[in-house]
Amino acid sequence: MGSLLDRSLVATPAWNELGAQAWAAYSRQADLGNGQILYPAAFIGWTALAVAAAVSVRFDHTAPRSFALPVYAQAACMLAAMATTLKAAPIMLDVADIHNTTALQHAFDQFTLWGVYIRGAALGLAFLSALWATATSCAVRQRALLDVQEKEASSGRANPLS
Repeated sequence: MGSLLDRSLVATPAWNELGAQAWAAYSRQADLGNGQILYPAAFIGWTALAVAAAVSVRFDHTAPRSFALPVYAQAACMLAAMATTLKAAPIMLDVADIHNTTALQHAFDQFTLWGVYIRGAALGLAFLSALWATATSCAVRQRALLDVQEKEASSGRANPLS
């Protein structure tokens, strides 16, 4: 989430001031350098985990319904982010071979729209959905623990956890 905020609120406005040539030079070294390995691996991994969690919740008949919605939302947001990557990634990959200032500015504008703002919104919503799922999970577990304690108290048995 921190890098998302940095890219959208700090880096992109700075690159806009520095110009498309400077952005392209940086992108060739970063996004088209180590980023070509790190970004897809992390992104595909997060998406796979989100979809796996949604499938797991779908087939776990003991999972509370309140837990399903945030898990499904996260998976949907990650799939939406993946869809925007299908638009943004070719733009970034083309930067390696673009040297015309006008074409670079167009690439910067298009990548900023699809790769930073639209994808960033989907990733931000996915992150918030993950927080929601975590909070829901904690609340469900807490409620289950309280139910056990209430049953033990009403039956007169001592709770080993207290």
